[in-house]
Amino acid sequence: MKYIFKLALIVIACVFGNQLLAFGGMSADEVSTLFSGNTVEGERRDGGVPGIDAPNKIEDHATAFIAYFENDGTVKMKTGSKPKLGKWRVTDDSELCIKWKGKKEKCAPVHKEGKVYKRVIERRSGFVLFELRYIRFTPGNEYGL
Repeated sequence: MKYIFKLALIVIACVFGNQLLAFGGMSADEVSTLFSGNTVEGERRDGGVPGIDAPNKIEDHATAFIAYFENDGTVKMKTGSKPKLGKWRVTDDSELCIKWKGKKEKCAPVHKEGKVYKRVIERRSGFVLFELRYIRFTPGNEYGL
């Protein structure tokens, strides 16, 4: 019985895998190539308030950021005048993980929606904590972060 179940999962993955990627899902290699050695300009939008807002609520107000993803796994980011230093990696199941100094690592898949790449970080309760929109990718450390 377990064998049949595993076989069915493999068949489903083979049949629908490319269709799922067509809806914006990315492979681990694609995510790694997109970020590695690039400066990324984007914005962060906070999620709603648990108990008040809907679980998938995303605020309209956005905070702009610039980040440089070094090939060695270091990430440097600037929002306004605040610099941040952290580590980044891509998991085997295509999640981009970032751990800022003094914070817990947060992992989530990256999805392409039109010309924008998105990564949504959720609370354990399923509510959106924040959404990151990666808008512009430039090779190298464009801003000298």
